[in-house]
Amino acid sequence: MKRFISVIMLMIMALCLCSCEKEMTPIYAGDINDGTYNIEVKSSSSMFKIIDCELTVSGEKMTAVMTLSGTGYEKLFLGKREEADNATDSQFSYFTETDEGKYCYKIPVEALDKEIYCAGFSIRKQKWYDRTLVFKADTLPDVALKFNPVPVIIIAVAVVVVITAMTIIIIKCRKKRGQ
Repeated sequence: MKRFISVIMLMIMALCLCSCEKEMTPIYAGDINDGTYNIEVKSSSSMFKIIDCELTVSGEKMTAVMTLSGTGYEKLFLGKREEADNATDSQFSYFTETDEGKYCYKIPVEALDKEIYCAGFSIRKQKWYDRTLVFKADTLPDVALKFNPVPVIIIAVAVVVVITAMTIIIIKCRKKRGQ
């Protein structure tokens, strides 16, 4: 019986560990209701701090208007700095200035919770700097996301696995008692 309880406890702990791990799964425009939402953006650099971001979802497209804390970047390029060196002017996102003097950039967003490469062109140093951005889906309001059945399916499968394992253990214990 002690062995039975130990196995059950191990299964519960494993299930808890699996459900606690948070792996980023990209969220695309089709998973989000049309609208405009405030969202947080994680940047790989403290020199590229996004203080405000407004995400607009329309059909299968998303765009973001990001406001940076500083005014050091003339333009942005979605990709790496090597690619930016060979890009055409139409591929850059130039800043617009807010009433408070902050720089804003409008860029397309492929997916939330997915690393996006972005190069920023420094006004002072006249060179490109690589950055990585992640638009954080967990900062959207609950009403923004369409129903996602994946977590429900994962939980259902986990419950079936636990019930099946418990049934097998109970049957084995009963057989041992009968011998």
